[in-house]
Amino acid sequence: MKMFLAVLMALACARAADAQQPASSLEELKVLQTTNSSVTVTDTKGQEFRGSVTDATAAQLSLRMGKTTRQFAAADIRSVRVRKEDSLGNGALIGLAVGGGLASLIFLDNECHDDPECYMVVAFDAGLGTLVGLGIDALIHRHQVVYTAPAKGARPAATVTPLVARGKAGVRLTIGF
Repeated sequence: MKMFLAVLMALACARAADAQQPASSLEELKVLQTTNSSVTVTDTKGQEFRGSVTDATAAQLSLRMGKTTRQFAAADIRSVRVRKEDSLGNGALIGLAVGGGLASLIFLDNECHDDPECYMVVAFDAGLGTLVGLGIDALIHRHQVVYTAPAKGARPAATVTPLVARGKAGVRLTIGF
């Protein structure tokens, strides 16, 4: 029971991860070559092309789509997204905590303290919860925008964003030109 409460408290106090800022130029997407990530390029006409990055320069992006490679000029790209898989570890831990934690409630019954069958039920439910958590996380996919083309005729701008977390505060200054 104490373990269940400790995991529940840890989950309640966890803070969201900071979102990564999109690349400011196509050249910064060169790192995607080594990750073999699934990438979606949206051109200025709204068409989407899926593949993996083979090369990236400031002037163009090369995308392998099946057996062919296509080059996109920087002026023809509206955005680039990368498919992100959800970590399986957090789903397994949450499933373990929920399955094992709920099953451990049987120990509130005083007759269960010395019964080995009660321990087996808790272990089984914890394992089942872990598998369910893994299964749910395996189904979660999302696309993260890693590049957005600068707006035509964009003017220099500065944005100040407050950052607030438990016991911490700060300011993010973004300057665009």
